[in-house]
Amino acid sequence: MIKYNINLIKLLVLKKGFNLLKIQAEPPSVWTKIYNWVLGTARVVIVTIEVMVLIAFVIRIVVDLRGKELDAQIERGEAVLDVLKASEEQFRIIQAKTAAYKQIWTNTPDYSDLIENINSLLPVNTSISELTIYIDKEIITISGVAAKRKEEDVRLLESNLKDNSPYLTNSTLEKLQDSQDLLTFQFRATLKNINNKTLPGATDNGAI
Repeated sequence: MIKYNINLIKLLVLKKGFNLLKIQAEPPSVWTKIYNWVLGTARVVIVTIEVMVLIAFVIRIVVDLRGKELDAQIERGEAVLDVLKASEEQFRIIQAKTAAYKQIWTNTPDYSDLIENINSLLPVNTSISELTIYIDKEIITISGVAAKRKEEDVRLLESNLKDNSPYLTNSTLEKLQDSQDLLTFQFRATLKNINNKTLPGATDNGAI
């Protein structure tokens, strides 16, 4: 059993001392508060700002890339418009020519049925030849030659023009002249029931 030196222990206790009161800390100074704030709240604020700057930088990059892409699309669109502009000018020229052609065509009388009708009025096995048709507005002149001994062919044609043509009126034989072995004749008549031409595939209102 160890024996302690009582006097030595008492001496140590007296030198060290005991403080039963709560230690009073020194109130922090302004700089201490600032330092603590920098280490705490300011750090969060700084990190938040850095994140926001980073996000803004990424957005700027995306916007720049999108802007360059849009610029390229605009350039391609302008090139296409330039090509289409030239094509449009050609199309307008063709359209103007087509409209002019249509106007000329639709304002021109259709004489095909008339000519077919006149040919059908020629006598069978006729001696009439060199038949010439001349039209001036509403007046038609029909001339030709026939064999000298075939005057009846001319008279039969005269009758047919008067009675059997839906396109002629006031038909008269203006000239019947001997010329060696031929008869030269000329009829004159007024046109009627002549319609203007229509474009193939055109509707009733003239549209194609």
